[in-house]
Amino acid sequence: MTAMAKQALTLKSLERIVLAPSGQQLAEASLAALREVVPGDHFSAILFNTEDHKVEDYMLDKGWLASNNLSWRHAQQRLTDHPLAKIVLSRRRSMALVRSSVVADSAWKKTWIYNEFERPLGVEDIASVCQITAPNQMLILSCGRSRGFSDGDLTSIQCFQRVLNGLLASRVGDRLANSSQQEMAGGVVHQRRLFTLTLREHDVLHWVREGKRDAEIGIILTISARTVSHHLASIYRKLGVETRSAAAVFL
Repeated sequence: MTAMAKQALTLKSLERIVLAPSGQQLAEASLAALREVVPGDHFSAILFNTEDHKVEDYMLDKGWLASNNLSWRHAQQRLTDHPLAKIVLSRRRSMALVRSSVVADSAWKKTWIYNEFERPLGVEDIASVCQITAPNQMLILSCGRSRGFSDGDLTSIQCFQRVLNGLLASRVGDRLANSSQQEMAGGVVHQRRLFTLTLREHDVLHWVREGKRDAEIGIILTISARTVSHHLASIYRKLGVETRSAAAVFL
């Protein structure tokens, strides 16, 4: 974490996260800590069930969707179609994402979430911290801004996620603790390479990890096997690997 972020994330904030007695209070404490790490225009926290894909609870600031509860409840039913949600659900592990590093602006501005909720508020980029808090439960913290996130912001957000991951290890056992160690070992370089992939390349890489061949992936994604091969070549180049197994390790 940058020096500024280290100073901003107080011991009191860390204590509130560790001692939070419920999922809702944990979400509130984690969201408050994120506000200290990176400045933003709008913040939200969602407790999401990764098994049945239902929103268990949510906290929104006065601007972000809070003024229209009916629209937000309608949006919950469509969250699994959200480009970032697809990545989170396919990988099912704690991570930090910046939307503009994962989904291109041209594609993002065609989505329902941007046009219905973010554009009216002037939100042009989003940083999300996706954190496993219990078996089958993920906390998704989001910071929306009218401007982009710098490399320093990205580093701070990623480091905050790893700190949060370590604080919550006791809640979900060794699986989360091991995940934290792996992410720390991978470091920022590993994450940055993964963030260069497009949404379609993430989809292809997910099915590669599941053991599918090019023809099978093509059928699943309704594209040709040749197109899958082109995507794989781009994935190898961006990740700096030469084989399918080496690429799959990144997920």
